[in-house]
Amino acid sequence: MNYKLKKYFGPISHTKVAFFLLGIASTIWFLVRVIPKPSRSTYPCMRASAPFMSAFVIYLIGLASTIYVFKRKKGRLILKGVLGIVFVVSLLFSFRSSTPENQLLKNDSSYLTANAPIGIAKGIFPGRVVWEMDKAATNENCTNKTGNFWFMNQNTNQVAVEKMLADGIKKVSGENTSAKAWDAIFKYFNSNHNKGSVGYTSGEKIVVKINCTTLGSGGRKLNQQLNATPQLAMALLEQLIDTLKIAQANITFGDPYRGMPDEIYTPCHTKYPGVHFIEGMGTNGREQTKLSKDNVFFTSDDSFQSRLPQAYLDAAYLINMPSLKTHNSAGVTIAAKNHQGSVIAADQNPNTQSMINYLHYDYPVDGGPENQVMGIYRHIVDYMAHKYLGGNTLIYIVDGLWSGRNWDGVVEKWKMPPFSNDWTSSLFLSQDPVAIESVGFDFLYNEYKDYPAAHGNVNYPLVNGVQDYIYQAADPANWAAGIQYDPSSADHSSPVGSLGVEEHWNNSTDKQYSRNLGTGNGIELVYKSGVTGTNTLVQEDGFKAYPNPFNQSLRIEAANNQSLNLNIFNINGQLVYKTVMNKTYLWNGTSQDGSTLPKGIYLVKLNDKTSGKLVWTEEIIYNKY
Repeated sequence: MNYKLKKYFGPISHTKVAFFLLGIASTIWFLVRVIPKPSRSTYPCMRASAPFMSAFVIYLIGLASTIYVFKRKKGRLILKGVLGIVFVVSLLFSFRSSTPENQLLKNDSSYLTANAPIGIAKGIFPGRVVWEMDKAATNENCTNKTGNFWFMNQNTNQVAVEKMLADGIKKVSGENTSAKAWDAIFKYFNSNHNKGSVGYTSGEKIVVKINCTTLGSGGRKLNQQLNATPQLAMALLEQLIDTLKIAQANITFGDPYRGMPDEIYTPCHTKYPGVHFIEGMGTNGREQTKLSKDNVFFTSDDSFQSRLPQAYLDAAYLINMPSLKTHNSAGVTIAAKNHQGSVIAADQNPNTQSMINYLHYDYPVDGGPENQVMGIYRHIVDYMAHKYLGGNTLIYIVDGLWSGRNWDGVVEKWKMPPFSNDWTSSLFLSQDPVAIESVGFDFLYNEYKDYPAAHGNVNYPLVNGVQDYIYQAADPANWAAGIQYDPSSADHSSPVGSLGVEEHWNNSTDKQYSRNLGTGNGIELVYKSGVTGTNTLVQEDGFKAYPNPFNQSLRIEAANNQSLNLNIFNINGQLVYKTVMNKTYLWNGTSQDGSTLPKGIYLVKLNDKTSGKLVWTEEIIYNKY
């Protein structure tokens, strides 16, 4: 037997034995994993084994051919076996390459149907996404060059940002003060986590996940690239600590495996030294992220396991505060993908974390044409479904004060109205994880579709498959074949249901969803009908509307006895009531024809009757019973 082996294979060395064992194992592993599910050939472990399998198969083909020449009968058997393996592998790859070629999503209307919601809406007001925009929050003349970067106080208005955040929180909840608003948000969360309708309890921990992806693990300085806005970081900490009286020591803040820049750390740590500011490196006063002892995150396709920051496991609540960007691999990056910065590979530590070799294989752009379809596994859904990630999120606050292109955050002005060649100057807030992704997608998709030249003519927001994760998160009916999304356990024994509601707006001008139109149970986009800047409003002292919110009647008081035109608009910008008032007016929530209006947010405007000049405006909430 030894003679025959040497005859065909030459001298048997340890190296050759290792080559044979590795080749056989790689081939068996590849075929066992890929035959049941061809899409697995893109997984990192499959990519790693493929070169060994290929080398082994090529070697066997050459060997079988040689044997065939010298000993035809046995050679034919070996050659047939090898060619059989080659045929199976070739068939699998031909199957994968037969998927549709790359098509721009703008040519695929089947997944861009307007006002056709799917999934189950979440939130105090189900499916509500609040859009706060104030052009006064950013400096239109910012050049984003040395000495004049986007994040500097000269370019981002701290006071305006604080007001935007406070107003947004109130609109999410329907309450008229920040304290009441947060209390309602906590009660909603706890009620849905089997804790009862209770607010924040002293001693509970909270973690805030921001996005500083362009910084290395020890990045200290912001530059022209987009990252978390320092003024918004301060505004959120003020809300949590000053308004809610949460102990500083119970708050963890940062991007676990990236740097904590000076522009955030210095002012925030100076004011709130007890907060835990975490990062990858953990130097210069920052804390290095501590990891859970065991893996607690398991992708639902069984390709990857991860530890998570221990702060996530300890926290009773998580706030997800991402940036608003397109992405050259995933197409878009909003709140769900922000958790690409929450997982870590077994061979990495907090200051070396990188997911490009582990969790890019199912991205639409990275994966090629075979990934540019709907209905294949998307690991981003696992982020949304995991009990310590999406499952533990109290609220989503998308930082769109400045918006960018690509992972490296090229900050750009937007052409779409009402931005109109200015910075986006916006915040988006929601309790619904799917609705916030849907609205973010609509903004990014339409801006980059309609104004490509303004953004380098890139097409990655438009590639098929970009919104696949949103559809799957909304409804299990859209899940990939053979996948049960349950990343919280290794056996995936408790798959999640609908995580929220998906919908596209009617058009990029009106930006109306089904709840705005009164046609369905999808998304409600709450925003100001007239976006204000520094020059829109004049003296407001002496004007007020109360109670706000109101149930039966709203009292409007003017500063003096001047004659004013009173106009009331609904959230869609439609005039629903108008009259002339002197000093005071009592409005009972009716339209011009006397019919009772639906509950919701309305805008009161007072104009001087003679000149027509706007003298005061106020958003009010009508909560009729």
